[in-house]
Amino acid sequence: MNDKSTPNVLFIMADQMKASILKMYSEIGIDAPGLERLAAEGVRFEHAITPHPLCVPARTSMMTGRYPHSTGCRRNETLMPENEQHAFRIWKEKGFVTGLIGKNHCFIEPSDLNLFDVRCEISHGGLPQGTYKGENVGNTGMEWVVPEKDINTAHEDRVTLRSNAQSPRIAY
Repeated sequence: MNDKSTPNVLFIMADQMKASILKMYSEIGIDAPGLERLAAEGVRFEHAITPHPLCVPARTSMMTGRYPHSTGCRRNETLMPENEQHAFRIWKEKGFVTGLIGKNHCFIEPSDLNLFDVRCEISHGGLPQGTYKGENVGNTGMEWVVPEKDINTAHEDRVTLRSNAQSPRIAY
């Protein structure tokens, strides 16, 4: 896919954060210059409601377009059901180069993880990064994902996506 009209997409989802914490949504919010720049260059949502108060069901709903009760994912212990049709399967079929950067909490099956051309996961559940049921499956990388500095902690992990005219990018 080499259609310049197809946009690159950076999908950012934060846990337990209401919009008013950011100055771009509220006068009393904090400055977030990086997010503000991204929002100015792209699309910013003004109204959103989570389909579930827990992380995994909310993320699964966003990826499938279905409510938690219809996917069976109603708790954090129940991840994306195997063979569930979700956004990254569709994007991959459409020719997007895909990336999962940061917190996953949605995809665990190898068939789903293999849909990502790059994975730079950060885990906080006691398992090392890049694990599958306790086995290390590693993270994958591409030349357009470049750490900006040494990674000392998960909170300091920063990644730059470099442009490439050959295919559109989607990162979550």
